[in-house]
Amino acid sequence: MLDNVPEKAALSIESIESVTPGVTGAADDVAVCVVRCVEGTARLGMEFQHPASAAGPGTATPGFLLTAIEWYGKQVEQLDTVHSGKVTLTGTGVETLAKRDVLNSAPRH
Repeated sequence: MLDNVPEKAALSIESIESVTPGVTGAADDVAVCVVRCVEGTARLGMEFQHPASAAGPGTATPGFLLTAIEWYGKQVEQLDTVHSGKVTLTGTGVETLAKRDVLNSAPRH
């Protein structure tokens, strides 16, 4: 990453393997999805935003933390453009994810 240039990535959801609701107030929801990286390099710890079209006017767009990446059966730290892998996303609202959604990385705070 170049200084002062935030990393960008986009993940296209190919399928959703599981969605596990978290315990209210104690844990985030968890989704395991097969994705294709369609832009940039997705790295562990990056936050991704749900498509704005799914959020109603005046509502916040849910954010999901990329907590695991599996590529050909191995745990890896990043997924590069054009590669597919299985990822774990955590955050409130994972049940709103759908096949063909494209998640864009959010700027780091």
